[in-house]
Amino acid sequence: MEIVSAIASINALLIAILLAGKRRKSTSDFVLIAWTINFAFHFAIPFLIERQVLLHESLWGLLMGIFVVLHAPFIFVYTNSLTVPGFRFDLKNFWHFGLILIYVAAFIPYLILTPDERMTLVLNKQDLSFYTLLPMLMLLMLRVYFLIRTILVLLKHQYSIKQSFSYEKEINLVWLKRIAYGFFALIVLSFFGYGLVSARLISIFWMDYILIMGNMLLFFYIVYSGYKQRAIQTMVADPVASGKPKQPQEIKLGRSHKVKPVQEDNLDPVIQELLTIMKEEKLYLEPELNIGDIANLLKIHSHQLSKLINSGLERNFFEFVNEYRVEEFKILVADPRNKHISILGLAMDAGFNSKATFNRIFKKNTGLTPSRFRDSYKF
Repeated sequence: MEIVSAIASINALLIAILLAGKRRKSTSDFVLIAWTINFAFHFAIPFLIERQVLLHESLWGLLMGIFVVLHAPFIFVYTNSLTVPGFRFDLKNFWHFGLILIYVAAFIPYLILTPDERMTLVLNKQDLSFYTLLPMLMLLMLRVYFLIRTILVLLKHQYSIKQSFSYEKEINLVWLKRIAYGFFALIVLSFFGYGLVSARLISIFWMDYILIMGNMLLFFYIVYSGYKQRAIQTMVADPVASGKPKQPQEIKLGRSHKVKPVQEDNLDPVIQELLTIMKEEKLYLEPELNIGDIANLLKIHSHQLSKLINSGLERNFFEFVNEYRVEEFKILVADPRNKHISILGLAMDAGFNSKATFNRIFKKNTGLTPSRFRDSYKF
């Protein structure tokens, strides 16, 4: 196992160097680099323990626990760096890593023993539970605490992007939620494994090997996805309101039987102008349209426009734009000249950038699958 851990550690260091060489690095990239280095130390310790380098096995075990615990605040801070507007890696965010001192403090009763006393405990397994139970509980509590907070941040983010974006692909951070669940699975696996080791059903070697392989899989998934990920909070322009909105023409937006129609009487002038430019300019055909793009045209703040859409049209920005795309798809399907184009191709022409999102939204708005809807047209 020590060879596997050494190779993983070297790979992590090389990947950290690769990430450091990335052009136009964001704050989240720097957090990811630091997290990658933490993985490198984590993977190196089993090798150092087996080769008995520098420190006693018990002290390497303490350091191993520290690096394992640090993954939890890292995923939390990294998630915030991608989603929180104006995120900066300052004292406000750095203090999360200070909670590692709670875990270190739990080791004090063990650390104050002499090396000979520690070795006697390890070899004879006398009262070992007294010295390991508290650190294991702190290890569990700290990891669960940060993982729960991470999932809550992701749930809030997935709700909030629908107020500002017309698409979800590459910005909903589903992959980070999978990582959080993966760490939860490793926690359960580790405690289940320790139970099997205590019952002498498996060896400690195999338990450590399974855990290190699980962490390696998570690591490579993290760096692969993180390298491609853009910081989301910087993607919406927020213009300063200026100018007087024009008086637009009134228009009607086609609705399906499952979508609550817009009552256009007495709408706010900004919303009326919004409806006009959506129809005349077909802004919804831009796959990565966000509320900042439209707010720039209307010369108002994006958060103000979001509130107007929610209150005036009784839907969020995501629903508002994608209803136009559904209607555009219907028009394209009804045109005999498009009969040779695939459903996905027509969906992309209508402004969608994800097959899964298109299928879900179309079914929600019409009650039909795209294929059943197209089958109703026989050319």
